[in-house]
Amino acid sequence: MRAIEETISIEPIPLHQIQSKEVRVGIVGYGTVGHATAEILARNAEEIRRCTDGVSIRVTRICRKGARSSEAGVNGVPVVSNWRQVVHADDVDIVVEAIGGTDVAYEVVVSSIESGKAVVTANKALIAKFGEEIFALADKKQLPIGIEASVGGGVPIIRAISEALAADRVQAVYGIVNGTANFILTQMENHGMEFGEALSQAQAAGYAEADPSLDIDGLDARDKIAILTRLAFHGALSTSDIRVTGIRQVTATDFHYASRLNSTVRLVAAAEQNPQGIHVSVGPWLVRRDSMLAKVDGPNNAIFVVGEKVGTQMLYGRGAGGGATGTAVLSDVVQIAKHIARGQIVPNMLSGFHSSAKLTLAERAKPVQWYLRLTVADRPGILARIAEVIAHEGINIDSVIQEPYASKEKLSFVVTLEPVGEPTVNRAVKAINEFDFMREPVLLLPMISAAGE
Repeated sequence: MRAIEETISIEPIPLHQIQSKEVRVGIVGYGTVGHATAEILARNAEEIRRCTDGVSIRVTRICRKGARSSEAGVNGVPVVSNWRQVVHADDVDIVVEAIGGTDVAYEVVVSSIESGKAVVTANKALIAKFGEEIFALADKKQLPIGIEASVGGGVPIIRAISEALAADRVQAVYGIVNGTANFILTQMENHGMEFGEALSQAQAAGYAEADPSLDIDGLDARDKIAILTRLAFHGALSTSDIRVTGIRQVTATDFHYASRLNSTVRLVAAAEQNPQGIHVSVGPWLVRRDSMLAKVDGPNNAIFVVGEKVGTQMLYGRGAGGGATGTAVLSDVVQIAKHIARGQIVPNMLSGFHSSAKLTLAERAKPVQWYLRLTVADRPGILARIAEVIAHEGINIDSVIQEPYASKEKLSFVVTLEPVGEPTVNRAVKAINEFDFMREPVLLLPMISAAGE
């Protein structure tokens, strides 16, 4: 054991001192993303050589938890069960971390950097939680980190913000960043399904996990908007500081009432700069049918970046799946490999992870309209009592919508409000939820179709 430890502790040769036309890749995690990455690389090897002036990129090591001793991956590469056999291997220049989570993945990434390996990861939870620490270590070792696949799958939003828009001042970044939740919502919208049925369809189609909590509770979207916020506004924030509301409470009834309002429901992650700071949130919005957000259907993603000079830019495409995510992983692998082949140090361009200064977070600054869906045990005077609470906060009611023939024991109706600030409407909703006739908490949705509206 001691001999092995001494071998591992040998200081690796810096990547920028290595010049070779062949760059070797080790993949840790051989599930959907890892397998797709290896397959795409093998299938497009010749095309990649042409695009990189002759650089050959080859998978030399693969790790999968529980791998059998005789198991082989793409091009017959042996599959091992111990990730250290990849991270500490002499024939690996770039480690692709594709196992997910934040425990073992953290060990894999940190050990790879300590061993002199560049790292590419699609792990949004890891980067959202440990990005600052990981990038600091990579900078110390003069090694690159690729995270393009961590947000948006095949949508190149990381590079768009950090490179293409680097000369502009970003004012807002927002959009649909979770394909699973969007698939569920559009199934409910298009087919009149309840949430549970749409979730079952998402699981059957492979879009949702057996435990779908990360997607439907907004936690996956939270991690992604945390990364985008850091890149856009160049400061640190904790995911625990981001207000998150998932989609479990959205029902077929909401889509019915939304249709009456010429709108639909989408789960939106948003970060917007205002005079008080940065407003960051994840939650369902009621968006107008003629808005671009409303047109994003199925498992697709659409991310909008609002720049001071360039205005609003939209990137749209598949946000999940092995093919889309594997392609994004390989975009980083190819970029890093070109530098390694030339013996160059690859700079980490993601300035948001090089600052430990905390961003100042703020409430949504601009008053917006609100949708309140109330579910009550019907009795005389309910509407009057709700109107009294709303009036007490100085809020004007815009409309009241109620469909006839609903169950009187669990009656749903909608109140829409004229523009008002978020803290004010939250106080009103808190008071309404305390009434004994309420059968469910109020579903509160902002009625906006873009950040800044």
